[in-house]
Amino acid sequence: MEQLIAIAFIALLIFFVVKVGSVLWRIAGVLFLLFIIYLYKDQVLSQIQQFITEPNFAGLWQSISTFFGNLFEKVTGFVSTVIE
Repeated sequence: MEQLIAIAFIALLIFFVVKVGSVLWRIAGVLFLLFIIYLYKDQVLSQIQQFITEPNFAGLWQSISTFFGNLFEKVTGFVSTVIE
């Protein structure tokens, strides 16, 4: 679950770095992206090695669907809190 959040965060960071026009913001975004990759490199490599040795597509699909289900519940909870 944390890996999926990290991947989503990295994708949004890359999108932000590409869309921002200022050179300083782009440099800051790239440095932050490299820092995030450095922090999570051991976890990502272990997950990739585990998936390569024992590919479990059903478990992968289950974790992805659970992630999006939880994400939707959190977003709806946040929106309902803001509306109240």
